[in-house]
Amino acid sequence: MANTREKRAKLNIIVSFLTQIVSMVCGIILPKVLLGAYGSEAYGATSSITHFLAYITLLEGGISGVARAALYKPLAEKDSAKVSAVVDEIKRFFSILGMVFVVYVLILACSFKSISHIEVMDWSSTFLLVLVISISTFGQYFIGISNSILLQAAQQKYVTYVITIIAVLLNTVLSCVLVNLGFSLIAVKFVSSCVYVLRPIAMWLYVRKNFTLVKVTQRDKGALSQKWTAMGQHIAYFLHNNTDVAVLTVLANLATVAVYSVYNMVVAQIQSLTVSFTAGMESLFGDMLARDEREKLNTAFNIYETMISMVSVVLFSVTSAMIVPFVKLYTAGISDAEYIQPAFALLLVIAAFTYCLRLPYNYVVNAAGHFRQTRMAAYGEAAVNIVTSVVLVFRFGLIGVAIGTVAANMFRFVYYVWYLSGHIIHRPVSLCVKREVVNLVDFALVMLLGQAVTSVISVGSYLTWAVCAAIVTVLAAALTALSNLLFYRDSFRAVLRKVGIRW
Repeated sequence: MANTREKRAKLNIIVSFLTQIVSMVCGIILPKVLLGAYGSEAYGATSSITHFLAYITLLEGGISGVARAALYKPLAEKDSAKVSAVVDEIKRFFSILGMVFVVYVLILACSFKSISHIEVMDWSSTFLLVLVISISTFGQYFIGISNSILLQAAQQKYVTYVITIIAVLLNTVLSCVLVNLGFSLIAVKFVSSCVYVLRPIAMWLYVRKNFTLVKVTQRDKGALSQKWTAMGQHIAYFLHNNTDVAVLTVLANLATVAVYSVYNMVVAQIQSLTVSFTAGMESLFGDMLARDEREKLNTAFNIYETMISMVSVVLFSVTSAMIVPFVKLYTAGISDAEYIQPAFALLLVIAAFTYCLRLPYNYVVNAAGHFRQTRMAAYGEAAVNIVTSVVLVFRFGLIGVAIGTVAANMFRFVYYVWYLSGHIIHRPVSLCVKREVVNLVDFALVMLLGQAVTSVISVGSYLTWAVCAAIVTVLAAALTALSNLLFYRDSFRAVLRKVGIRW
């Protein structure tokens, strides 16, 4: 069992990494095409709508964490009846929430023109744009959610990743073709939504073939007993995660949203790439907790914390040095907004860096099902972000909302460190403090080295940018490996063994 568990965790990481590479490449190509074809304001509108629709996906996140926690034990015990009962409860829950989503979309479609102050589209165009973008959200989060949760809890998330790779590639190709043929933005987004509706259909077919789900004759109403607590936490999370765009849309303008979206496009892709290294981590921790393997859990936690720290330091420190030169090249010829924002870029990178460093702590809390006990972390995070962003946006603009995100992420990180130390794995807080000091020193040194490289080599093309990025990445990897070898020799060697390097 342990061997199978480890193999699935490794497969999840590999396929997740490939998914993020594909998503990152396509995520860079497509926005550039849309910006060039439709302008900053129209592109900013699509970003705003996507973020406003993301609020409804808090319903998915709220239920999925509780559902996964409820599935770990019956999956470990191969209890098909219990697994089927949990899946049935998920479907029932989302049949109701689907109706809520439809109402929400109609309200957003009717009001988006007035709340966004968009000038390049009339009311009917913004109404249709909201509707067509919402199709993919509905398909992704309401048609196939039960199957997606089941696959993740069973450590088979790699199946959804393969489906995602196909959908992302198909969407990028079709969207670029339609733009070049002169189709409208609404038509392009409609085709994109239709592509993503195919994802839940493919997942349903896979689950039907590979899982034994029996007919439920007696509901298990207690299976998702913490769903409303988790829902409250996830509402808070999505308020936090989408505060920046909402505040900028209402209190600034869509050109500013476009600037934010370009930088966030880069940072979000790096964050997703980093998160790919944690694929299957929560389900691994959940299986260990279900079997009461506390010693193995602590060992696995130390290894995965070391791995995610190393990956985060390398990727985000390189990003901090190379993001502004990249944006200069990416937005060359676009003059309807000021895209060179180095201070904002650094803060956005630090916010994502902090988020990724806390992931192992987050996953243990979710795997243990401690949603009610940690609800104040989620509520506090959202409150800190909203209040700080609203207060600072008037004076500092983009920088103000970025400060709010950094402060909020730090709050929840500190809370999780404290909670795990006292309630789940009982690790001394000093271990985390030492780890983060090492991480921050490495990050700062790489950022300085990166700035030195870009000051010596003039970045005037994508080729010279790639050369500089490669040099900085090698320096970051070497420095990070050296520091972890010095301070975390055992965990460092365990990480190397995980990737097949014996030393």
